[in-house]
Amino acid sequence: MRGSGVLPAAAAFVVLSLLSVACVPAPPAPSATNAAAPALSTTAATAGAPQRGGTLVVAFNADPETLDPHITTALLASRVLALIHDNLINRDYDGSFKPALAEKWDISSDGKVYTFTLKKGVKFHSGKDFSSADVKYTFERWLNTEKSPTSFAIKPIDKIEAPDPQTVRFTLKEPYNIFLDQLAGAWAVILNQATVDKAGSDYGITVADGTGPYKFVSWTRNQKIVLARNDAYTWGSSMFQNQGPAYVDGVEIRIIPEDNTRLAEFQAGNVHLVQDVPQGDVERLNTTPGVSIVKYDQLQTSYLGFNTRKPPFDDPRVRQAVNLAINRDEIVTGANFGLGAPARTMLTPSTPFYWAGSDQAAPTFDTAKAGTLLDQAGWSPGTGGIREKDGQQLILPLWIINPGTAVLQAQILEQQLAKIGVKVDTKQYEQTAWFAAARSGEQVGFIIGIFFENPDGILYFYFYSKQQPAPNRFSYALPEVDRWLEDSRVNPDQNAVRQDYENVQKKIIEDAVTAPLVHELGTLGKVDAVQGVKVHASRWLYRMTDLWLKK
Repeated sequence: MRGSGVLPAAAAFVVLSLLSVACVPAPPAPSATNAAAPALSTTAATAGAPQRGGTLVVAFNADPETLDPHITTALLASRVLALIHDNLINRDYDGSFKPALAEKWDISSDGKVYTFTLKKGVKFHSGKDFSSADVKYTFERWLNTEKSPTSFAIKPIDKIEAPDPQTVRFTLKEPYNIFLDQLAGAWAVILNQATVDKAGSDYGITVADGTGPYKFVSWTRNQKIVLARNDAYTWGSSMFQNQGPAYVDGVEIRIIPEDNTRLAEFQAGNVHLVQDVPQGDVERLNTTPGVSIVKYDQLQTSYLGFNTRKPPFDDPRVRQAVNLAINRDEIVTGANFGLGAPARTMLTPSTPFYWAGSDQAAPTFDTAKAGTLLDQAGWSPGTGGIREKDGQQLILPLWIINPGTAVLQAQILEQQLAKIGVKVDTKQYEQTAWFAAARSGEQVGFIIGIFFENPDGILYFYFYSKQQPAPNRFSYALPEVDRWLEDSRVNPDQNAVRQDYENVQKKIIEDAVTAPLVHELGTLGKVDAVQGVKVHASRWLYRMTDLWLKK
């Protein structure tokens, strides 16, 4: 869904998380993302040599809930964090890993010890020197942050050592196939302990201190986030053309929830970039002088999720019936304006370890079969065409985020499910309120999108039992699924890992835990003055050091 997805720790694809995301002395340990990594970028045409100066104005459709990387999974937060902070390593546009704050790393033969040599001369925005102590603090804080929705990603860490200022060593409890993926993830950015301790619970709200190309200046809730260029930035990753200070003087992120207002500001030239242009406006804007739309592939899935413990959707036959009643082609056309592909599985076919049998196993549009399943489950046609059982109507309470494509998707679902006797009761939330409500466990049905980079970024993130109540908002817990997911992370045999992932994919299709809807294309609006645009499938515009404004 547009601008309101979640980004798992490993998406660090969703990229969709694409979960979202190097030339080193030793090769990386076996990793799910090292196999057949898809292309991860789309580049817009650039004219002339880069020019310096100007403030880049970017329009978001919602506020991030926080800029504390250890307590959020919001996609918009990840895009801001990437400007303020750096990771130890980055995921390049081709899916490989490149040095960032670490200049090199080594992995022990047993895959349990990762030793990183850090760059010298790096400073936080506050002026403090960056060292291995900051890395140690950051990951220990992440591990120990109560109710962190992403700390599971680094639970295999046994201990972290900082033997000298330029060396940090992670010792794992067992081999972990996607440890590098997690270090390159959106939430693995490095923090300054002194700043965090001083700010307390206000960290990520009134202050943020990183080593990234832009400094946090201010955040006026629901209005704007102001960032200024970090003139001392000389340690950018080799994956970017400009590894020094950004070309623009700063970035102003304006929060404009209303689509028409946001696009009017864009067309007037008051906004340079619009994240996730509403799909219904793409064709019109593509023919509007002075602006253009960059369409890009992203590892993303929008889906209808079910709380499998909430009647009547605790019955898999009811969930399967809903899946069968959905005409996904109609949703792609009517809600996404053709900018995407029908999704019958949570993973995209380009994802490493995608199960080739998914297409055969996943439900196809078949309202007759859906009706038969509901009959078998005891739901009979009732008043007004709504099915009934034991005096209760078959109602799907559906929570969605507004604004966003989910509004149109929900309207189409209401019409489609009515044909099999299911009434949809839609409740709309502002994005931050949706995430808060969805932690309650009271949700029954909901539409959300996820970005990922590997199968773990969806399968473990969502379907591992210990991920409840969030991000496992499905109340889904099966011992065999847990065993497969655990083994997929530690087994050095990639054939065994493939089988683990296939088993999980088979099971979630069989149990109809979700109803995948659309694999959406990304859309970025840019005025002609913006140059150097290169969109990463799971990192959007990443650090924005290559962007410049043509005068």
